[in-house]
Amino acid sequence: MIQTVDMIIREVHAGLWFLVVGYYFYIFIFLLFFRWRKTRNPFQFAMAIFFLLLAFGRVFYFIGDFYADPRSLTVGLLPYLGVSEFWLMAGSFIQWFALATLSATAGFMIFGKRWAEIAFAVPPVVIAFILGFVSLDATTRILLSGGAGAIYALFIPLLFWYLAWQSGGKLRRSNFLLGLGFFILFAGRVIHSLRYPMGEFFFNNSITIPGIIAPGLIVIGLILIATGNEWGQAS
Repeated sequence: MIQTVDMIIREVHAGLWFLVVGYYFYIFIFLLFFRWRKTRNPFQFAMAIFFLLLAFGRVFYFIGDFYADPRSLTVGLLPYLGVSEFWLMAGSFIQWFALATLSATAGFMIFGKRWAEIAFAVPPVVIAFILGFVSLDATTRILLSGGAGAIYALFIPLLFWYLAWQSGGKLRRSNFLLGLGFFILFAGRVIHSLRYPMGEFFFNNSITIPGIIAPGLIVIGLILIATGNEWGQAS
């Protein structure tokens, strides 16, 4: 009975991440075909690629988290696809490259210089190669991914809030919402990467609560990002 309940909880968590992936693709299509196609704004294009890469990366994470991780099943059961680090490494590589795309574009928007674009892109690219091609133990991977993710959970929103401070009117509200949306999105990603330590220390070895909070926060963040982008077009 306990095994059945645990597996049901895992499938519920997987279903929530299906929703997240669907929303990633929706925003990608919206930005590319309904915004960038009309405006040719490079930031719109970068945002579209960012969400496309997030969607592809999350698919690899999805398989790694729920079908190739022994902790995703009740103790004593083997994952459906066997234990493999490949899925998480591939997901990390793709999603950190997505962040490099967004960071580079934000840096260029703020400073208007090519060196800023390169400087902002380098750190996430380095992290992408480390997480994607270097075999790390689970603790080191969690610390690097969660720690760096926490830094960017503040860094990216602060960039948008800086743009909000520099602008006015609807554009100010748009950038503020974008910053808030990215802050909540990255907070959800950090919680997901730290769900096992959180479950161990705060929830009696259960990842049910952080497993639900993480995708829930990401969906809220995506709604705010979509709204902020719409306000920016209306300004």
